[in-house]
Amino acid sequence: MTTLRQLKEELPLINRIHIKQPRLRKLLHVEDRIIPADVTGTTAYIQKNTVLAQEGRKCVDGRYPPHTASGMLARAGGDCGYVMALLAINKKKNLGMTPEQCLNAVYKVICQKLHGSFCMHTDHHVDPEHEEVNHKMHQNLIGCGHLAKASSQLIRERYDVHNEDVKKVIAYARNLSEISSDVDMVNLDGEHKEQGVLLIESDTYTVNAMDAARESMYFIYDKTRDEAFMKKLVREMNVPEVTFEDMKEESDVQLQATLHNLAKGLPLYHVSFEGKKPAVTFVTHIQ
Repeated sequence: MTTLRQLKEELPLINRIHIKQPRLRKLLHVEDRIIPADVTGTTAYIQKNTVLAQEGRKCVDGRYPPHTASGMLARAGGDCGYVMALLAINKKKNLGMTPEQCLNAVYKVICQKLHGSFCMHTDHHVDPEHEEVNHKMHQNLIGCGHLAKASSQLIRERYDVHNEDVKKVIAYARNLSEISSDVDMVNLDGEHKEQGVLLIESDTYTVNAMDAARESMYFIYDKTRDEAFMKKLVREMNVPEVTFEDMKEESDVQLQATLHNLAKGLPLYHVSFEGKKPAVTFVTHIQ
């Protein structure tokens, strides 16, 4: 079990990142706001919205309604998040892989070796339903904040990737989603109204991101399950010089960057379970 001290030590980048330029702050929609921690209210939310873990992955995004991807492993970017981590390792170690090859390495394990679906999402802001959109115009855009922020020229450094490589991954993944039934592209609706970030340590339970009846939502990260899946993914990809430790390090860097960009000022809670009873602890505010 991860201790509070260990959790805080794993969040150094969040606590060191500050954006001072007014113009850049405006472009990134960063606000100087701190949402007070509410352990009692958050615990009540978790008790009502705890579900059994299910196969598949989804993003940390809080806009997933309860009937969509319920119980799936929540991690930044869904399966495209693993591709982004591999992109960063490829850049750091000069492995010579193209963005498309990075995506194929993850896709083949998930869809061909594990017989699952490659899971990712967009949203109605980028892909409005019932509206004709120009495919060329949208091929490099995505309604997933993890991918969208990493593809930005302004803030790409925090993700350890070239923003143009992320754009190529987005375009390739979009093309795959149109021709392959193995790609599960969810189109999320609504605005970000998350009240906090839940870091969940359990291989049995997780928490639905949204409770429509309570008009509540949280960013969700299934830490235990993500690390277990990453170990399996790295083993099955069998890419020379790519280790689980590499993938975890880059995934942590990229998660922290996205939390800074999308969840600044929100309380971070650590969640574990004793049986089905949640134990909830406030850790820090995202900076």
